[in-house]
Amino acid sequence: MAAVVFLAMLALNGLTPYVADDYTFSFSYATGERLRSLWDVLQSQWHHYFHWSGRFIIKSLAQGFTLLPKGVFNLLNAAVYTGLGLVLHRLALGERRRFDPAVLALIYLSLWMVAPVFGQTNLWMCGSLNYLWATFFCAAALLPWALHLRRALSPRRWLAPASLLAGLVAGWASENTSAGLLVALALSLGFVLWRDRRAPLWAWMGLLGALAGYALLILAPGNYQRQDAAADPRGPLTVLAVRFLTALDQLVSGGGLVLLVLFAVLLCLLALQRPGAAGLAWPLILFAAALGANFAMILSPVYYPRSTHGVFAFLTAACAACAVRLEGREARRALTAGAAGLVMAASVQFVWAGYDIASFFVMKQTREAALQASAAAGETEVVTYAIEPYTRWCAGWGLPDLRQSPEDWVCADTARYYGLESLSADEARTYPFPGRTNTAFETGEIPDI
Repeated sequence: MAAVVFLAMLALNGLTPYVADDYTFSFSYATGERLRSLWDVLQSQWHHYFHWSGRFIIKSLAQGFTLLPKGVFNLLNAAVYTGLGLVLHRLALGERRRFDPAVLALIYLSLWMVAPVFGQTNLWMCGSLNYLWATFFCAAALLPWALHLRRALSPRRWLAPASLLAGLVAGWASENTSAGLLVALALSLGFVLWRDRRAPLWAWMGLLGALAGYALLILAPGNYQRQDAAADPRGPLTVLAVRFLTALDQLVSGGGLVLLVLFAVLLCLLALQRPGAAGLAWPLILFAAALGANFAMILSPVYYPRSTHGVFAFLTAACAACAVRLEGREARRALTAGAAGLVMAASVQFVWAGYDIASFFVMKQTREAALQASAAAGETEVVTYAIEPYTRWCAGWGLPDLRQSPEDWVCADTARYYGLESLSADEARTYPFPGRTNTAFETGEIPDI
């Protein structure tokens, strides 16, 4: 099953070109020059940390991959996506050794079907590193707890330093997903202290590493420079109320509401089986992590749909942690039947997505060839067209393509990438899509994204 998912994601990654910020990340934030070496990346991210964002590890990876052939990222990104499903499956199973194919299928289906902007968080290079990889790091840091809550892990010398390092990387990964991780770590540690009156060294080291990483992320000087530049004139209570409602809306939008209802039903069914304190605590801890990751966005002035990636991953893990412990033939049959039905629906979606992603790729390649030809001919100011895709599985959906003003950042950075002085678009183009109507195709207007 994992091999099928890997090959499918590898194909989709291979058909995903550079989009939006990928062009920007090809250049140093310190000097503005094209990145040529790892040292250039480190210099760039040092400047970026003090003037823009605290995601030093994630952004270093994003800039580092621009030095390598795109195929390297395609392979690793497909592996991380596949690995995330396996990690969530292990979080659900805990200490159990029995593989649960229906639950693993449901996890992969959730990752595919629930994501509101799948292409942005799982295929777009910059977005995948910021969201998919960050979620993978956070979920992996929770693995020891999934095993320990039900049956204490045997002492191992390497576990404490490994937990410290995993916590540091995961805590430094994402402002909201890492916040969800901290909620899960704190609740897990609290449960073990309540049950056992003590906790192993690796547990303390994991929490310490996550706190240190999160401090490095949140206290980065660049965060506060951007905050000062975008001050909100409204009152603090109004700002918090609006942000809370925005976070609530993101949580229940799309498939999020389905996952919430499913978790409530599965938790009730599990409670009727009296699984014990640990059996109920772990799904609730994962659910709390999802809520923590979601409502941490109250502290951010903007909540983009792509920031729900970690939220829905934790929520998926919470549902799976209930499902794997349901006993009885009827419950297992229901899970298997549900997975089979959703596989059929996802297969249809995959055909739609594949056509959209492949068409977007061909149009981008065609435009890229024209831009390269213009640059080779000595042209410095080029006017071309913007491309607008159709579905949320395409990396370009919801992201800015070329715009009318050559001074816009996406036009300026794309022009630098192709060696042009000026680049803009005077119309939007797209491609026929069965059952869909794209206004840009009808009017030729450039979407304001």
